[in-house]
Amino acid sequence: MRRMKRLCRTSTVVLVIGILLSHSINACYKKPTEKAFKVALLAPGSISDAGWNALAYDGLKAIEGELGAEISHIESRTPTDQEEHFRSYALAGYNLIFGHGYEFQDAAKAVAPEFPETVFITTSGSTIMKNIAPIVFELEEATYLLGIIAGMMTQTNKIGVVGGQNIPSINSTFLAFEGGVKAASPQAEVRRAYVGDWENIGKAKEIALAQINEEIDFIFHNADAAGRGVFEAVEIARSSGENIYCFGSNRDQSEVSPTTILASAVISSDSFVRVAKMVKEGTFEAKSLFMKMSDDEAIKLVYNPKLLAEIPDDVKQKVQEVRRKILAQQIEVPRIHFGEDDQ
Repeated sequence: MRRMKRLCRTSTVVLVIGILLSHSINACYKKPTEKAFKVALLAPGSISDAGWNALAYDGLKAIEGELGAEISHIESRTPTDQEEHFRSYALAGYNLIFGHGYEFQDAAKAVAPEFPETVFITTSGSTIMKNIAPIVFELEEATYLLGIIAGMMTQTNKIGVVGGQNIPSINSTFLAFEGGVKAASPQAEVRRAYVGDWENIGKAKEIALAQINEEIDFIFHNADAAGRGVFEAVEIARSSGENIYCFGSNRDQSEVSPTTILASAVISSDSFVRVAKMVKEGTFEAKSLFMKMSDDEAIKLVYNPKLLAEIPDDVKQKVQEVRRKILAQQIEVPRIHFGEDDQ
């Protein structure tokens, strides 16, 4: 009898333990969650530059907000760093890595074949492989419009451009700007100069002051953080009573120098989101990904509201007319056409 009672007690304990274990297992078990979509940005400079790099970071944050992505970014200035950072992010399981600039192509080509499941995007250039493609921001459409403004408003027929480095993607925007200037004022002269890097504000300032001494009365920069030097030079000249203006590039820069910047040629951060959606949804194809003014204003001209009254109405009307003709493909904006690498 005692033996029977012990058996009953044992059976009860086993049953209770079984039930407790069952509850414990059910409580701990969760359905598998969707794997995180991971996106990284390699930027050639500081995201605080209020221009090219800040634009890319805006795009990265938009990807995080709209697609729920896990994001990361790092400054990647040298070819060695760029290759190392591409590889590190790919090893960490990132689905999409942006190399923000023309100069990231070689590093992407070196690393991408090792990680066929990762998509590498360079923001300009022509390198196309199975998992590499460039975004081609046709900023030229907006810089052409800036050229129209400068050509119509110049009083000296001397206009300057200041670049960071002498590379095709920068020169293409200058070619378009000059095309707009010449369309509005065929006799005008456009003078180019380069800082040699993207960071040297002091040198950019010296270049701009030298151009101002040559009676240049409009300056367009495409020099990333160094562009602040151009703004500082124009601020000095305007405070001395000179009638001179400048333009912003890549991002609306009117708040950086509200007393000097008439307008900016702007790339929408939505362009980054569009590409990320393709990768996340599995519709990405390795080809040049063009972003134009016609693509929901992926490219646009943005006026500085604080200086809008200083632009004559006939100039603003002409800009609108030329913009409509560009959208209707009645005007072909000059630009450098990059060739495509063999896949």
